[in-house]
Amino acid sequence: MTKTTLLKAKIVIVCFLIISFCAHSQNCEVDNPALKGTYTGDCKKNKAHGKGKAIGTDTYEGDFKNGLPDGTGTYTWSNKNFFTGKYVKGVKEGKGTMTFKMEGRQDSVIEGFWKKDIYIGQHEKAWEVHSKTGSIRDVNVDFTPDKFNNVKVIITNTTGSVVGLGGPVTPMKVDNTLLIKGSFQRQTNLESHLKSTETTYHDVIYPFRVKLQISREEVEIEFYEPGSYIVNISINN
Repeated sequence: MTKTTLLKAKIVIVCFLIISFCAHSQNCEVDNPALKGTYTGDCKKNKAHGKGKAIGTDTYEGDFKNGLPDGTGTYTWSNKNFFTGKYVKGVKEGKGTMTFKMEGRQDSVIEGFWKKDIYIGQHEKAWEVHSKTGSIRDVNVDFTPDKFNNVKVIITNTTGSVVGLGGPVTPMKVDNTLLIKGSFQRQTNLESHLKSTETTYHDVIYPFRVKLQISREEVEIEFYEPGSYIVNISINN
């Protein structure tokens, strides 16, 4: 290969690298003012879109959509605090970890869930159904963050008929409560009408996890946050 041919080959390679770099570093707009500066990564319609890294007064590396952090990534503020987790339209939304840099001390770390950029706690919901058996159709929970700390369980028979061969059928109720976590001071029971019953646990200490035995059915449910809960359990028996 002659020197001229070799020189031309080198020029072609350099041009190709420059074009590739420019294509990858095209003028992609990042809509967060604190991230405006330099951006490298994927683009769509002149917006940061896909995987990328933006460096301004703050830094973000991860998923972008339409110019904003959207997906999974790490956002680092100018004071070196950083968040790793889920973003939607530029704000923290979902599970993540926030790390606060403490000068001369160990970093402070918060793990949990965020909603619209606000930390809501270690759990996405205030409650969770861990398991339920086959005839239990629905378990719906209403939560009120108050000072009463009660859990009311309403059992409803959804089969339509409550009359058996020997007369009215006894409505289904909580027959036994297996306490797994937490505690309560007392329990009251009420038959509101033929198709439903109520069992209320008073002065509950959270987190509160119980397995409720209802005839041959079972529901295991856990309540994380202090307050009052109304649990509606519908059973096809």
